Amino acid sequence: MENGEKDYKKLYEDALLTLSEKENIISDQQFELDKLRRHLFGFKSEKRTNNVGDDQLGLFELGTTRSVQEELSESIPVTEKPTPKKRAKGTGRMSLPEELRREDVVIEPSESTEGCVRIGEEVTEVLEVVPASFYVKRYIRPKYARSNGEGIIIGELPDRVIEKGIPSESVIAQMTVDKYVYGMPLHRQIDKYSKMGVRIPASSASDWIMKGWDHLKPLWELLRLIVVNQKYLQVDETPIKVQDRDHKNNIHQGYMWLYHSPVDRLVLFDYQKGRDQSGPKKMLADFRGIIQTDGFAVYDSLFGDHPDIHLTFCMAHARRKFVDAVK
Repeated sequence: MENGEKDYKKLYEDALLTLSEKENIISDQQFELDKLRRHLFGFKSEKRTNNVGDDQLGLFELGTTRSVQEELSESIPVTEKPTPKKRAKGTGRMSLPEELRREDVVIEPSESTEGCVRIGEEVTEVLEVVPASFYVKRYIRPKYARSNGEGIIIGELPDRVIEKGIPSESVIAQMTVDKYVYGMPLHRQIDKYSKMGVRIPASSASDWIMKGWDHLKPLWELLRLIVVNQKYLQVDETPIKVQDRDHKNNIHQGYMWLYHSPVDRLVLFDYQKGRDQSGPKKMLADFRGIIQTDGFAVYDSLFGDHPDIHLTFCMAHARRKFVDAVK
């Protein structure tokens, strides 16, 4: 081949080799990515239960039985309390709130104090807790017959969240707070209450929560009115998985729309089954002012040319475009 003339066959073979190497690298990285996804989001179903008795060894259990463990625990010597170390200066104990109820326990000396003069006292405060417990409140209403034989007199029951229902407002309030404030699902609550001696069917617990929501609706409506009458709102939506018996895998993808009022530090939550414009269109029908969002197209289609709404965007989302441009 003459000098200066390209060897296209060699160039083609080199290009194929380079492409093959890149495909191998991509394949290896895809494998690592899939493995990482399974590690982070995969189902962990390798659980088993142990139901064997003390006199029967489990196939995968070669340890000691419970009775042997109890015998061994009794042979452990009891260690004496260590001498408390002196605290360094400036590291005082946590202060206990003054509004907590105080219960005094007076500890007299073990020896006789006859003839002694009391010169003072030392007070040590210890934080205590009383575990929650169920009890039954009985409303007893005496019945009286009128002297003239015209009917019976009886006291009226107080209003309840569920008329003729078993739970009081305190039970429904506790279940609602545990579920929506502290993130304890109903099945965990039911398991907890069963250990406290009260078995609540899952269907009943769900109905109690919904009945309680009926009484909270006026508060939610008031919050909605306050939020949509602000002059500046931040709006965003986030996906949330919802149990649904009529959907594949018994779960459908819902969306929680959030309307945040930074001035009054209020947040309004509004659940919608989809991410289309129906949710914010209805919620902000009467809003007038500034709305700040990310770059989701729904907001621009709704409020981009709105005469009474000024649509602004998020600086953090805008910065991403500059980062992409630099790359």
